Amino acid sequence: MDLTLISQLAGHIVRRVPEIVIPTTVGGLLFWAVMILVWSQYRRLATMERRIHGFVRNDPWSSTGTALVFGVGAGVIGSLLLVTLGITLSPDDIIYLWPVALVLLLVNPRLLCFSYAGGLVSVVHLVTGWPPAVNPAAIMGLVAILHLMEGVLVAINGYGVASAVYLRNGRRDVVGGYLIQRFWPIPIMIIFLLQVPPESIASGFSMPDWWPLIGTGGDLGPNWAYVMTPVVAALGYSDIALTEMPSRRARRTALQLVVFSVALLGLSLAAGRWGGWVWAAALFGPVAHELMIRHSSGREMDGEPRFLTGPGGVMVMDLRPGEPGEKMGLRPGDVIRKVNDIEVTTREGLRQAVVASGWYLELGVLGPGGGEHTLESNRHPPGRSLGLVTAPEPGDDPHVNLGGSGPLGRLGKRMWRRIRGRRPRT
Repeated sequence: MDLTLISQLAGHIVRRVPEIVIPTTVGGLLFWAVMILVWSQYRRLATMERRIHGFVRNDPWSSTGTALVFGVGAGVIGSLLLVTLGITLSPDDIIYLWPVALVLLLVNPRLLCFSYAGGLVSVVHLVTGWPPAVNPAAIMGLVAILHLMEGVLVAINGYGVASAVYLRNGRRDVVGGYLIQRFWPIPIMIIFLLQVPPESIASGFSMPDWWPLIGTGGDLGPNWAYVMTPVVAALGYSDIALTEMPSRRARRTALQLVVFSVALLGLSLAAGRWGGWVWAAALFGPVAHELMIRHSSGREMDGEPRFLTGPGGVMVMDLRPGEPGEKMGLRPGDVIRKVNDIEVTTREGLRQAVVASGWYLELGVLGPGGGEHTLESNRHPPGRSLGLVTAPEPGDDPHVNLGGSGPLGRLGKRMWRRIRGRRPRT
């Protein structure tokens, strides 16, 4: 496929983006329904921040606007990959994916992922033959492209929304950490095999002989053609950083996602050419994704916690906008070791030293990278706090609890407890 054809396809995709972004069509209305869902997630996050810290670090409107820009960009790139490779789906493939994904959401929110939904639909089809029109190779190929776009988005935009919280790690200790949450609306062009008027076939693109890599496996009948159709998707990234800064955590996760998606894409393309690989693609998607999540979360929950206040000083996790700490140049991850040459090791000790400092304030700081430096201010209002969110100390309570089940998951647990309670004792 030459660069001229790729350029023409990219131009066609960009010109069709308004079909799904502008709310004058059914697709446009669905896109903005997803946008409202994205905004509501950021709004929920802002409410949590206000409840815990008394201020909002991540404004929901700004976060939603950024998500829109990056989501549209990712949709164009993902669409170009789908079209260039010729990953062809039928309407039935999409029809079954969303309901299964929503049911899994009700079991547990973390299961809202097309790796699980696509793998489940594909495996059920391979075992039972139902749904009859499903193409597992194409479904898993779509899942691979979406995860590749997620990896790219996480790398460049994933850590921009991170909330400082206290929680219990795998050892049940209260530690500091960052909840990282990102959501993106994705307008994407998917190739469907549809019956179209003859004049539409004549006006299409002339693709190479090897295209599509995942198609129908046979010759097309009269008036059947591969058609680019705009659809709405949504990507979400939810993570926790307990052992490293959110930016580094996001880059590590992005690399894992890219490796996973490239491997899944390779298996899907092999399944499109050689049917024997279809089981490998259908199983690899959900199994490898689950193993990746468990390994990654286990590393954070069981690793050495980074965000603690102790003998080394008071660690800064967040700063209230416009307050003295932010104006002096403090950053998340800094450790305040001295205030006007007075060593501080507790939150209360820091507060008392700052209140007693008068107009001149000098902070001895250990930066996130390990380098020591000094911050000074001769305009610090007497009695004024720095406006910091500091890492937890012994005796602090957690702000949040992780791992909550959805409504169906909670119902299943209650039913299981009742069943176990009725078993006769031996």
